[in-house]
Amino acid sequence: MLQLTIYSLIFITSIIFLNMI
Repeated sequence: MLQLTIYSLIFITSIIFLNMI
């Protein structure tokens, strides 16, 4: 369950990072 939360956090962060570029 904790792994899923970390995975979704990384996913959201990567989307935000791609939007900044």
